[in-house]
Amino acid sequence: MGRSPIWLPSRRALLGASAASAAGLLLPGRARPAAIDERRFLFVFAEGGWDQACVFAPLFDNPLCDMESHAVPAQVKDIPFVDTEQRPSVRKFIERYASKTVFINGMESRSVAHDVCLRLMTTGTSLPAADDWPAILASGALADPVMPLLCLSGPSYTHEYGGVVVRAGKSGQLAQLVSGDALGERDVALSPPSSAVEALEDSLVAHLAGTNAALLARGREGELAQGRLTAERRAKRAGEVVSALSITSAGLTLSDDIEMLVEALAIGACRCASIGHKGFQGLTWDTHGVNANQSNNFEELFAALLLVANTLSERPGLTHDTLMEEVTVVVCSEMGRYPQLNTRGGKEHWTFTSCMMFGAGVRGGRAIGGYDDRVAGRRVDLESGDMTESGEALVPNHLGATLLALADMDPAEHVAVEPIWAALA
Repeated sequence: MGRSPIWLPSRRALLGASAASAAGLLLPGRARPAAIDERRFLFVFAEGGWDQACVFAPLFDNPLCDMESHAVPAQVKDIPFVDTEQRPSVRKFIERYASKTVFINGMESRSVAHDVCLRLMTTGTSLPAADDWPAILASGALADPVMPLLCLSGPSYTHEYGGVVVRAGKSGQLAQLVSGDALGERDVALSPPSSAVEALEDSLVAHLAGTNAALLARGREGELAQGRLTAERRAKRAGEVVSALSITSAGLTLSDDIEMLVEALAIGACRCASIGHKGFQGLTWDTHGVNANQSNNFEELFAALLLVANTLSERPGLTHDTLMEEVTVVVCSEMGRYPQLNTRGGKEHWTFTSCMMFGAGVRGGRAIGGYDDRVAGRRVDLESGDMTESGEALVPNHLGATLLALADMDPAEHVAVEPIWAALA
């Protein structure tokens, strides 16, 4: 009886798989995720520093805070917020999903420099040797997703867990890497190899793909060869996922991009997904001039979040009735805005800010923390969520500890503070 034919990948596909492996795409383990009941996360980052007084902090009675003339205070359940006809999506989102949402106010990033605050808010430290919250959460994935952390855009910091991050790229770089097309983009013309060189390349491919029986019997060399074969299989699976999700280039709107990430979470392709929002029409959240742009930014952001929440509520999950029971959405910015307008109608940087979470594991229907007369963060009892002088001043590590607790990971292994227990269901 003849031997069964052995499928050999093309040189381009194998070399592409090697490149993808070096980029952290291919990890040991199964090619397809199991239906394991573990929480997944979507991170949305408003890049540039949002004005907490436009949505989260209705400080109309504070003479130090310049509030919008067209805005009014409002409240749904125990969530006070800033309401205006210019931001209908904010009200629609809160009215529909207040019970699934928590605002966390008065968190201090302890800097007013963008680069420092970006690291502080996402890693809890300004030191470069640190992993951000999405990477840490992705590193603990049990379901073995093909892309543990799918990062479309926005801040991304790694130290120990760089291998879990798949950076899709805003111009379709991930799709080109997986297909091998990226390797064909060269500035110089190359002559085709001779037949002798092609034969050597084919032999190398056979060895790397683990199809050489003699090599497989050689202990460590065999392990390496088998690892290459596993990487090739995972590259094929990654290619299927990339094709299914249409990860080829950035969408036209924030809603387009975020919808693709929700789909990746829905099919179990990743445990965490992250995206940065640069503001309406890319005009940034860093509004040193014309703070009125914050209104357009928040309207676009909450329109996208409303779409996300609707999808999570309506679509069946992998192990629960809906994705809302499986996915936690985290929305934040690296800093807030100074409470008073400057001479250009903008607001400068402010070290205190707000963030929000909704979805799986969140005890919604309330705002935790707040701002004092100086628009500084008030101390919070982590168990009850009440504001009290005997409580703790909220910092980004509290957010990180809360996310780790949501992921059933031990916060003490990564941060030296307790989670905000009051935010957890």
